[in-house]
Amino acid sequence: MAKVSIHEIRRLVLPLDTVIDALLQLDRDRAGELARATLVAANVERGAEEGLVLSVRFSGDQVEQRRFALPVIAAAIINYCYQSRIPLPRHGAKKLEIVPEGFAFTIESALQLPRRHSSLPT
Repeated sequence: MAKVSIHEIRRLVLPLDTVIDALLQLDRDRAGELARATLVAANVERGAEEGLVLSVRFSGDQVEQRRFALPVIAAAIINYCYQSRIPLPRHGAKKLEIVPEGFAFTIESALQLPRRHSSLPT
């Protein structure tokens, strides 16, 4: 039976607030300490080391900086989608980029499906 190839692209654009929620959830799931902190600020870093820097206060007046690289943010987004029951393809090339709206998470995959009818005439 002949196969047909399908190229699938799934792109999720997440606002900064949602990405922060995803990071805090991942940290909480891993028994991290960010759940006990107060978020003071969040800054998106561009350039050679793109990522997100959260400024947090645990107690007192001292503010600490926590930096999250793109791979960690991508893992947090995948975890967030899984827990929110948002389906994502398991296989495919994953890419995370900074966009004006926040972060865009893209998964590109190719599928091979059986052809259900004969080919079109040439």
